[in-house]
Amino acid sequence: MERIKFRAFGFSGLALLALLAPLASAQSSISGQVRDTSGAVMAGVKVEASSPALIEGSRTVTTNGEGRYAIVDVRPGPYTITFTMQGFAVVKEQIEVPSNVTVPVDADMKVGTVGETVNVEARVATVDIDNVAHPETLTRDDMDEVPSARNPQSMGSYVPGVHLNLPDVAGSQQTEQTYMQAHGNPSWRDTYLLDGMRINTMQGDGMIQIYVDNALIQETTYQTSSVTADVQPGGVYTNMIPRDGGNDFHGALFLGYVPCPIRGQ
Repeated sequence: MERIKFRAFGFSGLALLALLAPLASAQSSISGQVRDTSGAVMAGVKVEASSPALIEGSRTVTTNGEGRYAIVDVRPGPYTITFTMQGFAVVKEQIEVPSNVTVPVDADMKVGTVGETVNVEARVATVDIDNVAHPETLTRDDMDEVPSARNPQSMGSYVPGVHLNLPDVAGSQQTEQTYMQAHGNPSWRDTYLLDGMRINTMQGDGMIQIYVDNALIQETTYQTSSVTADVQPGGVYTNMIPRDGGNDFHGALFLGYVPCPIRGQ
């Protein structure tokens, strides 16, 4: 009896790990190295990342003996990175963090007085040197401005190397089963994630897709190469990031009407 219980627990634990593993990979990271003006690495520097995208508001880590730090599992959005150490001027950097990438943010700290702050010019995400995968990211603004069906499949056709099985002319395929293809792989080899959780259906060997509310998505990442080893198919690897999880209040309103014909006409 004890052995049966142990096996049941082990299976549950494996199932939980299988679920949590992709969830962890759905987020981004911020990492870098801190040095002084002479180029020497600085250990023990307090690094704080604050953003309205974080439920807790901010996260804090400390640089190690090599002056390096990493803030993992952060949601996409604007961030203020603050570097603090006694006897040195505070350094602040403004960055924008996209989905599924590691944003490098380094800092050079100089000796300064109490209360002195050095503001670094706002930066965009540079080349991700920590990951071999470089997914294409389409933001909410892209989805709203491009004349398409605004669903992940239709928007995916704008990614180099991705094709649709049916042309989507000005959103004509909004309510149809539109599929993506890449590298000659059939559409049932595509992988769809919602914030890192796989949402492919079991119908028709994955041929039948589920519909995700377009207004739910903040941005979508598409990957056609260097996918993780836990993904079996070789099609388009799509991750949809929802517009929740932060301290900002979000809402949407849609109004529609159908004209009522006048009786007798």
